[in-house]
Amino acid sequence: MGKSETSTASIGIKILLSDLISQINETNFSLIKKMLYDGCIEDSNGYYNETYKIILGHDEDNIELPQTYNEFKCYITEQFKHHGSKFSSKAEPDLSEGTLFERYLLVSIKDILETERWGYERYGVNSASRPLDFDLSVELTKYQDLKNFNVIFFVKQHSG
Repeated sequence: MGKSETSTASIGIKILLSDLISQINETNFSLIKKMLYDGCIEDSNGYYNETYKIILGHDEDNIELPQTYNEFKCYITEQFKHHGSKFSSKAEPDLSEGTLFERYLLVSIKDILETERWGYERYGVNSASRPLDFDLSVELTKYQDLKNFNVIFFVKQHSG
């Protein structure tokens, strides 16, 4: 069976999960939930994103997250404090490099460039380009009440 790999270069937000979760309140609950769902963990090769996706129920229809902001905040804090990288296909936690609570969340605001490859047993190099005739500014108004984040440039690679 073939697989596809996508790499996307984006301008986005970088925020420590513990900082983001501590700011959940009734007013920003929807925004932060969307950030958590759309974002990914800054992780070179540590399998933190696999654990992160399991906790948020990305690939499972039977996981129901709490619906009120207080319950959600408590649940997600507990989960992120006690889970680290996924050590194997059995979702065995590995806390030797720290927990998810201590990791950075990256959330794309504006995609700049994307490349994709697919096929069977593909090896080699892919590349993409774009002229430098685009606006690098990003709209941050909806994030104005959040604290402790940085605007960053990042590359996200997805294989599936």
